[in-house]
Amino acid sequence: MISQIKKFKGYLFPNKNPHSKAPYASKEEYLQIYNKSINRRHEHVEKKCKELGYILDKKFINELALITQVVIKKTEINFQHGNIIYAVLMKYISQMKIKNIVILETGTAKGFSSVCMSKAINESSIEGKIYSVDFLPHNKKMYWNCILDFEGKHSRSTLLDNWNKETRNIEFLEGKTKKILKKLDLPRVNFAFLDAAHTKKDVIYEFNYLQKRQVRGDIIIFDDVTKNLFPGVISALNIIKNMGTYNIEFFEIAKYRRIAIATKI
Repeated sequence: MISQIKKFKGYLFPNKNPHSKAPYASKEEYLQIYNKSINRRHEHVEKKCKELGYILDKKFINELALITQVVIKKTEINFQHGNIIYAVLMKYISQMKIKNIVILETGTAKGFSSVCMSKAINESSIEGKIYSVDFLPHNKKMYWNCILDFEGKHSRSTLLDNWNKETRNIEFLEGKTKKILKKLDLPRVNFAFLDAAHTKKDVIYEFNYLQKRQVRGDIIIFDDVTKNLFPGVISALNIIKNMGTYNIEFFEIAKYRRIAIATKI
């Protein structure tokens, strides 16, 4: 989601500076946003998860979202992609009878999506490794535009202290996605969640990396497939769809957030 910073002031870091010298808001302001978000019903997401056969524990995702998804921004908070990613991954593991899984994520941010995916690994009682890439450092203390800012600066590592069972499956990689992927020569990537740079060129680059390392039934989830906000992602998905190597299902998480679930044919 980092690529949205320049375009939408107030999304992740309101002043466009991830190393702000002060918190962005009070603890109470974050709690107000959080309480509004958890009281909204998302029946279409609930229905989709039931169809997939897996529902992420509500307490787990809400507590994780409070730290990693509740931010000061102009549009409403919506973290329902965590439920969908979890459910799709759980079904994939079950159907493919996976015993050891490799997952790639681009665009770690605070670690919400990677923790949701790691939860699926743990609940499936399998071995797995998630490689999560972001230019933001994992161990550097800074203000994150989150509720814990009132305590002082945190690293991503300390933000996720309560999810040690999940983070032990995750390798947080710092740097630009292209540079990291050039060095990260994984033989196979079973599952991926792409949410880094949102240009056509970058999305195609990440896709090309993955398609060489996937077999029939493997999955890529593309985030922010939203026409009016991210035309580059839309253009990339049109090219990928025309290749005919993946079945692509589009799912609208919220009014301004749509994902694409691509399954290799």
